[in-house]
Amino acid sequence: MLTLKPKKRTFIIAEVGPNHNGSLKLALKMVPLIAKTGVDAIKFQLAEPDKVYSADAFKAEYQKKNDSTDSILKMSKRIQLKKEDHFQLSKLCKKHKVIYSCSAFDLESLVFLDKKINIPFFKIPSGEINSIDMLDYIAKRKKEILLSTGMASFQEIKNALKRLKKFGNKRITILHCISSYPAEEKYLNLNVLDEIQKQFKLNIGYSDHSLGNEASLAAVAKGAVVIEKHVTLSKNQDGPDHKTSITIPELKNLVKKIRRVEVILGSRNKIISKKEKNIKKVARKSIVSTCELQKGTIIKKKHITFKRPGTGIEPTKLKKVIGKKTLRKILKNKLIKFKDFK
Repeated sequence: MLTLKPKKRTFIIAEVGPNHNGSLKLALKMVPLIAKTGVDAIKFQLAEPDKVYSADAFKAEYQKKNDSTDSILKMSKRIQLKKEDHFQLSKLCKKHKVIYSCSAFDLESLVFLDKKINIPFFKIPSGEINSIDMLDYIAKRKKEILLSTGMASFQEIKNALKRLKKFGNKRITILHCISSYPAEEKYLNLNVLDEIQKQFKLNIGYSDHSLGNEASLAAVAKGAVVIEKHVTLSKNQDGPDHKTSITIPELKNLVKKIRRVEVILGSRNKIISKKEKNIKKVARKSIVSTCELQKGTIIKKKHITFKRPGTGIEPTKLKKVIGKKTLRKILKNKLIKFKDFK
């Protein structure tokens, strides 16, 4: 069983990302508040901006819209926490009994998170699915892997998995993702989760960039074992991701709804509850006499009809009744029981 699916529950990740705006104080404030929502993990991000962005790098449209003040490099530097800050965040998460996790956007940051922080699993961002230096490093470490697949074709997913499995690691969950902020409902295409599972025969999850809870809940119903959702203290803060994130009260509501959906989904076993069994007695039909039958009567089809309740001989056992001789008188419109004939 995957460690990311404790007690067969959906593993829920609250993605803080850069929504601390580069402030350790703000990040530390968010941890206990998010932990109280019932999520399984809180995820941050780490990058060495100079190792991520070339001189030709530029902002995405949503980043320009949500944060137009700086270049992509300056913005990234402004909203980054220091590496040493992540030691504090990791300890605080442990204190509040929630898993600390973090995505890396360059090899140096990845090695730091793995060797120094000892992150429990690797979360590969959608933008790094072709970063072969990072994939090859992750493959050798044999930790559990979450692979986001926004913008990726099936062939690109296949290529990445081939590298990640190179040393025998199959503990991989593929996260469907639409790399648009916010992701519009008409592009969410959650039915592709079925195809991903069919093609790659791995666990599936969903990294949700849409507004509202509906997509995450639908993904759980489709079999997602991991849900990731961006969270912020306030959507009105300056920064690239705040406006497309959910607030902590909204996150708490989402967690509650996911747990309710899990109860509703139940198991693959056909379970008949005690209440259903009681209704079964009322709603099912039994074999009933159409007329008064004297002792010694040979029961014929004309002597029988099917009526409620379902506490007698069920209609599917008709052949066990037809042709039998009654041992006693049976009144009209009464249940015929096995003890009534031989």
